[in-house]
Amino acid sequence: MKTITKKYKVFTFDELSQEAKDRAREDYNANIDYPFLTDDLREYIHEELEEAGYKEVGIATSNNPTIVPYYSLGYCQGDGLMFEATVEDKKGNQYTIKHSGHYYHESSTIIEGIDKNGNDIDTENFENNVYIPICLSVRDRGYNEIEWMDSEENFRETCEANEYHFLEDGTMFNY
Repeated sequence: MKTITKKYKVFTFDELSQEAKDRAREDYNANIDYPFLTDDLREYIHEELEEAGYKEVGIATSNNPTIVPYYSLGYCQGDGLMFEATVEDKKGNQYTIKHSGHYYHESSTIIEGIDKNGNDIDTENFENNVYIPICLSVRDRGYNEIEWMDSEENFRETCEANEYHFLEDGTMFNY
C-alpha cells in the first residue's frame, strides 16, 4: 500500500484574484437551486393580497398551501409569475385563480368569480387591479432576490459562514 500526500495552496474567497473570484461564483451559481425562493414568493403574494384587502380561502398545510406560485425568472420570453389560489374580498366574493397554458406569467391564468350567494361575477376588475399588479410586483421581487443570491457580496458571506476554501484558479477545495 502507498500513501501519497500532495500539498495544496488554498485560499479564502477574499484572497483570490478577481478572475478566480468570478469563476468560483459562476461555478457556485450554476448549481444553486434557490431553495427558499418559492416560499418567499408565496409569502410576498400573501402580504400583497392582505394589503389589497383579500384573504386566502382554505386551510394551509405544509403539503397543501393555499397559495401556489408558479414562475420562470430567467429573463427570457414568456418569463414571469402567476399563482393559483382561491381568495375572498371583504364582501364575500371569491375568486379562484388557476394556471392555464404552458408559461408562467400574469396572463397564463383563468379566474372565476362567485358572490356570497354562489352567483357568477365578473372578474375583470379583480384581474386588472389586483391580480396582475400583484403578479408583476412579486415577479420583480423574485428577480431582485435571485440577483442578490447570485451576487458577489452574498457569495462572499456564504464562503465566510461555511469556511469555503479555493484553489488559486477559483476551484472550490473541500478538505
